[in-house]
Amino acid sequence: MIDKELQVCDNQEMIGASAAVDYSNYAINLSGVVGDPGSGTPLYMVVNVTTAFTSGNSTGTVVFAVIEEDDTTLDASSVVVIQTKPILVTALTAGKRFALPLPAGLITKQYLGLKTTYGTEEVTAGKIDAFIAIQPPLNP
Repeated sequence: MIDKELQVCDNQEMIGASAAVDYSNYAINLSGVVGDPGSGTPLYMVVNVTTAFTSGNSTGTVVFAVIEEDDTTLDASSVVVIQTKPILVTALTAGKRFALPLPAGLITKQYLGLKTTYGTEEVTAGKIDAFIAIQPPLNP
């Protein structure tokens, strides 16, 4: 079960040209728990691939980043909290799940979201769910 208040992407399409950027459709409001949103409990931004990612020559890459912001406007001014290394689209198959640990004490703004950056070549397909959870996912 996923709490809608902790979800930033709901089967959101993530496609774009090389060096393009997408932001999650939703931002999580941390009102009152900035700094350590888990209050001592480790939290994770879980990304679940719902539709496999593809690119023209299968050499496209994607970087996912947890971002923070003063308001719900996720954009180029949003601050990266933690991010993945570049991931080849061929590794982002339907059903693939991974998590980015939210670093306690480093969250300084009220809203969290997800930023996706495309590298190497245009990403032509891919959809994800993304949400905050109290444990990292187990891959099937």
